[in-house]
Amino acid sequence: MADLPLYRQPAFLLLWLGSVASSFGLAIALLAETWYAVNVLQLKAELGYIMLAGTVPRIALMALGGVLADRLPRSRIMAASFMARSLLLLAMGLAAHQQVLTLPLLILLAAGFGMLDALYWPARDAILPAIIPPSQLGQANAWMLATNQLGMVAGPVIGGILLAALPFAGAFGLTAGLMLAGAVAAACIAEPSRSPRPSRALWAELQEGLACVRDTPVLRLLLIIYAIANLLFMGPMGFAPPLMAASLPGASAGLLAQLQSAFAAGMLGGGVLLALYPPRYKRLQFICWIIALEGLLLATLPQLGATAATATQFAIGFCIACNNVPMLSLLQQHTPPERIGRVMSLNSMASLGLTPLAYGISSVLLSAGASLGLLAASCGIALALVCAAVAVMSPTAKAAQ
Repeated sequence: MADLPLYRQPAFLLLWLGSVASSFGLAIALLAETWYAVNVLQLKAELGYIMLAGTVPRIALMALGGVLADRLPRSRIMAASFMARSLLLLAMGLAAHQQVLTLPLLILLAAGFGMLDALYWPARDAILPAIIPPSQLGQANAWMLATNQLGMVAGPVIGGILLAALPFAGAFGLTAGLMLAGAVAAACIAEPSRSPRPSRALWAELQEGLACVRDTPVLRLLLIIYAIANLLFMGPMGFAPPLMAASLPGASAGLLAQLQSAFAAGMLGGGVLLALYPPRYKRLQFICWIIALEGLLLATLPQLGATAATATQFAIGFCIACNNVPMLSLLQQHTPPERIGRVMSLNSMASLGLTPLAYGISSVLLSAGASLGLLAASCGIALALVCAAVAVMSPTAKAAQ
């Protein structure tokens, strides 16, 4: 019997609705928090502390989130994360209403959001292969990725409308309601039961996940590729749009928004395309070639004018979506169900954990006098050469379907 379409599978629809609530809610909350810090508290220089407070706990606790996703019902972890985020947003709205929302409180609330995201993401990624037939994983991952990108694109727009029409307390309150809706959707997911297993120390659980990655060639190669890619790619890519928007003719915040929107639109387009036509063969080799293309696009980006740079940003976003979707499917396919939470969290840590280091290295090099063009060209070409070599020479990459 053919598998039912995804839109006729209640568990997937509930998971998708929860992802909508999470992606839109996070985008709106981040915009509101940022605008409050800049516009009300006049803390432009301190904005980085708030961003860092949300990022560091998310990375540090991702492994714990993976362990819990393998121990506990994943739908309950997701529902609890939604509920806790809803309460944090209500607290933020109340503090804004009483005019006591200060920088320390903003940092504390951002850290709370980061911690809860670290629990939510591994559970969300681990539950998908339990509720979706293996043949539909690529399509399901593509729709989830497209939803997340739609939240990145449309969430700030909706947040801007809310902030223009409502006080901060109202905007935070409505976002809390969105998170509450996500909690209801997550709690209603009919998750297949799993056999109970004895609880062990956290480090022992993590070692088991690491051993799974080490002993499975596809998983090992995927994590190595993404660690290298994020180390070489994220630094120059993070600095390129703002530096180019400040130096190109017609420099303005509008040009920065144009570049960032093109990137997000490319990711959305790539996610939708792969949802309709998911790759099914030679996916690991496909990932390597796509990342190599990303490297070449990055190498040329700082040399371009505004129009060509916008098109290149779209192409880079498109490529990222095209490699993330099969990557998730391969991870889910090659990981034993009882360890998938830990493996997914290790993959996130391999990617996200190196991003601050990539930013730091790029910042040091730029401060020392290196040009953005030289930095992007060096990192982009190195990334393209490494990934092309893996695609051509690695038996694992050539054999994996």
